[in-house]
Amino acid sequence: MKTLGRYWLAVTLVAAAFATSAALYHGLPATIPIHWNARGVIDGWAPKWEGVLIAPCTGLVIAALLILFGPWREQDGWDAEEEARAHYHPTIVALVAGICCYVNAVVLIAGMGWHLDIPSHVGIGVGLLIAVLGNVLRQVPQNGAVGIRTPWTLGNEAVWARTHRIASWLFMMAGAVMVVTGVMGQGMTPGLVAIGAAAVVSVGYSYVVSRRLGN
Repeated sequence: MKTLGRYWLAVTLVAAAFATSAALYHGLPATIPIHWNARGVIDGWAPKWEGVLIAPCTGLVIAALLILFGPWREQDGWDAEEEARAHYHPTIVALVAGICCYVNAVVLIAGMGWHLDIPSHVGIGVGLLIAVLGNVLRQVPQNGAVGIRTPWTLGNEAVWARTHRIASWLFMMAGAVMVVTGVMGQGMTPGLVAIGAAAVVSVGYSYVVSRRLGN
């Protein structure tokens, strides 16, 4: 039987976020930055007791809701959609918890006085997230809950398989673009463009493959 133990990684990452806040708390000033605009300029501040809790609590709440309302308990008669959701759900929850943990560390380090390009650093984390999701895409069976869901992929298993093989590489490359441009200090814009292009090409490819197969 599938149990909540499948979410051990997400729980560990949420705990790590709180542990990071506790470890860095005494090294922070009374007020710390908590928000930056697209140019990397600080436009939001908070008392440190509040700032150290924002990302960890956000990760905790989101992870708890995803687990609570997710397909974490095996049930009889599951269809392909429910099986796919149950299989990949722990990975998705762990990725959400991981990005919250990462953002928390970046924000707190910036709060300690380090001069960081926050949009670029956040872009690195998001890029890694997209790359991992891209790698997962190639393994997702045909279903209506997870993946590139178009009329053409849902209507033909072969179209689904071909589309997801291509989409997997496209999203991994888009994630890599976001990581590289983040490391280069170029912010999130190039990566977001790459992710948008991956999505558009994936959808278009599903249509082209469908037409070639005569659907």
